Amino acid sequence: MLYIFLYFNYSVASGDADTNSLIIWTRIDAYSKAEVIYEISEDSLFNKMIKSGKTITDSSRDWTVKVLIDGLEPGKTYFYRFKYKDKYSPIGKTKTLPRETDHFRIALLSCQHFSENYFWAYKYLINDSVDIILFLGDFIYEFNVYRNPRRADPTLPAQDLETYRSKYKIAHSDTFLKLALSRIPIYVIWDDHEVMNDYAGKTIRYYNPKKLYDAYKAFFEYIPIRDNDSFRIYRSFKVGNLIDILLIDGRQYRDEMACRPTFNPKDNCYKVAFSEGRTMLGKEQKIWLINNLKNSKSIWKLIGNNVMFMDLFKDNKPLNVDQWDGYYFEKMEILKNIKDIKNVIFGTGDTHVFYFGEVIYDKKTIAYEIITAGVSSPSSLKVLSDTILRQNSHIKFMNAEYRGYVILDFYKDYLNVYFYGTKENGERILLREEKINAR
Repeated sequence: MLYIFLYFNYSVASGDADTNSLIIWTRIDAYSKAEVIYEISEDSLFNKMIKSGKTITDSSRDWTVKVLIDGLEPGKTYFYRFKYKDKYSPIGKTKTLPRETDHFRIALLSCQHFSENYFWAYKYLINDSVDIILFLGDFIYEFNVYRNPRRADPTLPAQDLETYRSKYKIAHSDTFLKLALSRIPIYVIWDDHEVMNDYAGKTIRYYNPKKLYDAYKAFFEYIPIRDNDSFRIYRSFKVGNLIDILLIDGRQYRDEMACRPTFNPKDNCYKVAFSEGRTMLGKEQKIWLINNLKNSKSIWKLIGNNVMFMDLFKDNKPLNVDQWDGYYFEKMEILKNIKDIKNVIFGTGDTHVFYFGEVIYDKKTIAYEIITAGVSSPSSLKVLSDTILRQNSHIKFMNAEYRGYVILDFYKDYLNVYFYGTKENGERILLREEKINAR
């Protein structure tokens, strides 16, 4: 049953949990500086309250509220709520990461255009017993759908701070998203549509720095991510000795595309795409990623990645240079450094297509990539599916028909992967299961 909570139309959310701290989030409906109370409890009736406090929000952050709660216990469930004036928010449920565990379940999501369809994936996640949601980019779309939208988006295309904020508000209005995020911690990275299609950070920072700043500011206001002064989103989390989660930023520091259009590019584009010195991650982040992988003591290393890492070729040329194929030298540099590291998994979004495949280096499988389709955003690649599978033998599964999500079930000895498709009417179907044995 749904209830209306005065002042709290966007419900509550939590995210970026580690073993002893996490972020709680909400937005209130107010029009002047507002004092908001937050409460954390070990039980849903708030008889075992362990923390409470006050925080201030105002128009400078669009009346969003984000609080870092620390001093928590590892692997423990907590309940939280906010209070504004005399009204409480919905009660949120969250959990810190465990210090030790033999099993951990992660949902991979990406690409949720509000007008393209309802966010059906969240409806099922509520009952899928997932520990966390890993969202791999395109939490919003900056543009509107003008032809046959499934549901209306009254907001304007995003160009400045206010219109980017409007896109987050419309995304947070989805009923299933609100329910899921009030119960499951979420970890989010961005891709391109949080700013604009196929953008490169170095380029837009030169010709339109205000647009980039506004887009990033709105992201940090509306996502339960830990704040910092530089809009840094690459970060790591440790799930006992089972998984190291490394979340990367494939947009902010990247060089300009090898060519445009990026999809099915002109024949000579690959010469630029393969050229030495081009970067997607930037020097500092690349070193951070490689060092974290080399120093990891965990069984599994999960890289939360915004664009496809595996080769995707058509007629022996990259099909999409917005992906890692457009930064091929850096991709090979990373693979050379991690070729002897066991159990590396790339979890990826962006393509609106389900993929499962092998990451190859020197003719050997050194990692796997698992790509989720869009939550609501459709694919146009169905017509190329046979060609892609025929010309890319390392890709073992592809489905461009369904929207949906992926569940990763991590155990010490193996990883189970479930690809769930959702139909237009919301019906869910299990499309594929895969098992990866730990080495």
